[in-house]
Amino acid sequence: ETALLLHGKTLLMASSSTSQVQRFKVLQDLLAEMAVVANTPGEHVSTAVGEAKPMPSEATLAALAALLPDSVIQQALHIVDTCGISCVRSEQGRCMYKVKGKKLTHVVVGHGLYCSCPYFCRRVLEAGELCCKHWLAVQIARNLKVGIHSVSVLNENDFATWTQEHLVVS
Repeated sequence: ETALLLHGKTLLMASSSTSQVQRFKVLQDLLAEMAVVANTPGEHVSTAVGEAKPMPSEATLAALAALLPDSVIQQALHIVDTCGISCVRSEQGRCMYKVKGKKLTHVVVGHGLYCSCPYFCRRVLEAGELCCKHWLAVQIARNLKVGIHSVSVLNENDFATWTQEHLVVS
């Protein structure tokens, strides 16, 4: 196993003997570290309009690269950069996310591990990859508090109906 030191914590990285559960735990730890960065002065970059945006550290990106395909990371960062995420929230605070894909909008459960995209079904559920670009984009956006362009708040009944309509398996 390879160890990585990130913000004073030692994280075990993936190796051939590391289970998917262990690798997912490392991924969750990395994403949690992003929330720390979002609240740390000086860990932001200036954008074209002059406002500072929190960014994952180089160490965090390197650790992500050890866990996930580069294309998943790059595409997730692009989704966040283009604000391709909408939040649908219940009055009680339960959230689902709509993420713009190339052709369709996909639904992501932010506090779980689910995306409605075909990659998630094929590569995550069947082939053992950790996540898809849509799920990763939502996690990055939530932890850095950027990239979510709108939040719709629904009463509990409407939220339940919306969820049922958007999570129906055909």
